[in-house]
Amino acid sequence: MENSEKRIIGSLILLAGITLLSIALYSGQIAEVAEFVRSVFEPAVAGLPAS
Repeated sequence: MENSEKRIIGSLILLAGITLLSIALYSGQIAEVAEFVRSVFEPAVAGLPAS
């Protein structure tokens, strides 16, 4: 896969994420979205030392 194809796919994924976030903001579901994002990134920071 060439770099231009990767850029297009990345741009489409980013656009889809921004679209879903704006729909969540519009429908008043931002608390659920924030909780989902927190649960997704929780394992990523589990191994970091506490500050």
